[in-house]
Amino acid sequence: MAQALVLGGFGSRVWGSLVMPRGEQESQREQPKAINAWMSAEDVARLLLSGEFLDAGVPIPPTFAPMALESAVGSVRRWAQEGRIFAIHDLYPRYQFDSRGRPFAAIERALTVLGSSDPLKVGNWFASPNPHLHGRRPRELLASAQAEVLGALAHI
Repeated sequence: MAQALVLGGFGSRVWGSLVMPRGEQESQREQPKAINAWMSAEDVARLLLSGEFLDAGVPIPPTFAPMALESAVGSVRRWAQEGRIFAIHDLYPRYQFDSRGRPFAAIERALTVLGSSDPLKVGNWFASPNPHLHGRRPRELLASAQAEVLGALAHI
């Protein structure tokens, strides 16, 4: 089956999801799985916490969870203020974080090069095919070829 990117919004909130392909053997009644392309600060904080506690090999203690979440949300907001990540309408594009919720270094470099005052410009650069990446989009290469993304930024 084909993939589709679904974007929308309500008021100042923007959302999106990527529909993944279904295998031929799957039931016709099964719904395609979606991956959220946009995350709130709390969503990023949960991803960060799950990565931190997975690295430590322990579950989040239930009594500690609310304080840990509040602290992690503070970290996400601090990263945004420091220019390490960016948000569009208070939502963070998922691609700027690794599987443990940590920001990729290329995001901070892009914000330095492109200017952190215009998150749409930064988001557009990551989403557009780049000639220095052989037509690939920088966001697609953050996890696998971050050095190539940094190299493409050097041509700006």
